[in-house]
Amino acid sequence: MRVLKWFVISLAVLILILVAVAYSLLDRSGGKVPTLKDHPNAYWSGAQDGGVFFEVTKANPPNYYIEVRYESGDIWSEGWVKYKGKGESQLFSKDLLGYDGGEDVYLQDGTALKLSPVMIK
Repeated sequence: MRVLKWFVISLAVLILILVAVAYSLLDRSGGKVPTLKDHPNAYWSGAQDGGVFFEVTKANPPNYYIEVRYESGDIWSEGWVKYKGKGESQLFSKDLLGYDGGEDVYLQDGTALKLSPVMIK
């Protein structure tokens, strides 16, 4: 009987520890997305551990000027990309997903677009 009692107590303690660990891993951001005061149209792409802001600042379809910004708002990279969507679709800041520091920015669908300092013909 004593062994069963200790087993139940140990099991209860283990469950409490697992619940505490699971609770500590929950997202407590409240769903708030970071914003940039001076760039209200910049789109945040990232998570709690970091990310970047994307902003399409000039549009001359199929050419778009994109600014990639750090969380602080400072420019990380910028340049022109050429985007020919399906039909009459345009490129918006929210269509951008990632940037790894090279010359490519990635769209939500995984397409890579090359950044160029000059407008692409």
